[in-house]
Amino acid sequence: MPEELITIAKFHNMGEAKLAQGKLISAGIAARVRDENMVNLHLGIVVGGIRLQVPDSQVVRALEVLDDFNPSGSEPEDEEDTETVACCPECESLEIREIESESPRQIALWSAAIPFPELQQGELLHRWKCLACGYQWEAADE
Repeated sequence: MPEELITIAKFHNMGEAKLAQGKLISAGIAARVRDENMVNLHLGIVVGGIRLQVPDSQVVRALEVLDDFNPSGSEPEDEEDTETVACCPECESLEIREIESESPRQIALWSAAIPFPELQQGELLHRWKCLACGYQWEAADE
């Protein structure tokens, strides 16, 4: 009597499903791709995508093999390598400009009347304006 097949992963892309299946087969695990024709008929979203199934006795080993599976083919980047791009917090536009700071006398006058939060030593506040929506905000220099 054949073993029951268990779905261990679902994909919306046939290429990713076949890559995962190939990785399992190369590790000696009998893997099957199901519902691939539904994606061709644009019904994949309704049925939940393409299912990758393995026999019940090989589920644990299959999950271990696919634990580091990265279907896009690119290695995950370190946080140190990525650069954060500033954008407007309201509309997420990249068209932003730094607003020139006020004169020191004006800042001294305002600070006497309005309590400001304490800044960490070496931390500078920059004022920004979005050219797309006009939103203005302050951000600390990191």
